[in-house]
Amino acid sequence: MHWVFTPFLMILINTLPLLFRNVLSSFISLSEMPKFIQVLKKKSLDGVDPALHLAMVMKCSLWILYGLPVVHKDSILVTTTNGVGFIIEASYLVVFWIYCVDEERMCFLLAFYSIVIGGLSARHTVVGVVCNVFNIYLYVELAAEIMRKTKSFKHILFWLSFVSFINAGIWIAYSLIYKFDIYGLISSGVGTLLCSLQLIVHAYSLVFGSLV
Repeated sequence: MHWVFTPFLMILINTLPLLFRNVLSSFISLSEMPKFIQVLKKKSLDGVDPALHLAMVMKCSLWILYGLPVVHKDSILVTTTNGVGFIIEASYLVVFWIYCVDEERMCFLLAFYSIVIGGLSARHTVVGVVCNVFNIYLYVELAAEIMRKTKSFKHILFWLSFVSFINAGIWIAYSLIYKFDIYGLISSGVGTLLCSLQLIVHAYSLVFGSLV
């Protein structure tokens, strides 16, 4: 009986952290849902900028491409995780498209994105590098966008920073333990650093008050 239980336990130990990571990744994308629910209710974009969500769609689709067997073997979890994120972020862009008054800009960005994807030839290296660029950009832009609007660090959502920190940490563990992946390690390492800085700012604001 013991020889049956041990493989099952090992599978469970390997699977649960990955499932937890998938849930956290989805939570980060879902954190923007209340904003788009308000857009649907008001039938107005009310200053919503699609740039971050368009970048998220690009990032997720690139990681999906990166996780395909023809590009990077044994990375199905990378594909499934970003597949969920792609669906969520794409739904946000659909909402934006419905109420957008500047379709030409959106068409240009989508056309440019299609050209870039179509021109990728060096599968593993090029896709990995591009994925890293988008990942790091999104970690920085997420905090920068809020700071531009509020002029303060304290308005960066604590739970979003905390979940992003845990999520990036799990990706690091995945890249080191489950399957070594230098590109996933780089982007997750930078993400962990940036999220930890945000958490330090939160702690500083809590103890010493506003930074502004």
